[in-house]
Amino acid sequence: MIKPEQMSLTAHQHIQNYLENSPNPAISKEELNAILRLSQHLRVFGLLSAAAYVNQTNAQGGIVRSRILPVWKSLLGQLINSQTPPSPEELREMIVQMAKDEPAKYMVTWRKAMILSNYWNFWARAYCA
Repeated sequence: MIKPEQMSLTAHQHIQNYLENSPNPAISKEELNAILRLSQHLRVFGLLSAAAYVNQTNAQGGIVRSRILPVWKSLLGQLINSQTPPSPEELREMIVQMAKDEPAKYMVTWRKAMILSNYWNFWARAYCA
């Protein structure tokens, strides 16, 4: 169940948790850009695609990917389990399983991610250096 009145607080906590595990005291411009990209990716490609991107182990290295992955892993992991976020492999498997076995839950989770992404963007800007 999505509780709209709770989304901003949840997103704020996700950003705070990310910052606690980050070596930086504030969100950098690159991290902010990664959060904005996540929002766009969720709208265009979906939650399943975002989880698969985080888990990719092929040769798609590069500076953009290295900036995106820590942020996406943290936020998507906290979306699935805020107490103990799953590893990238577990995240992908959980999302794939949910899409196959519980499509209604998958759609609700995707919708929640899209709503949260607006608040992630807001709070990331608030904590941007």
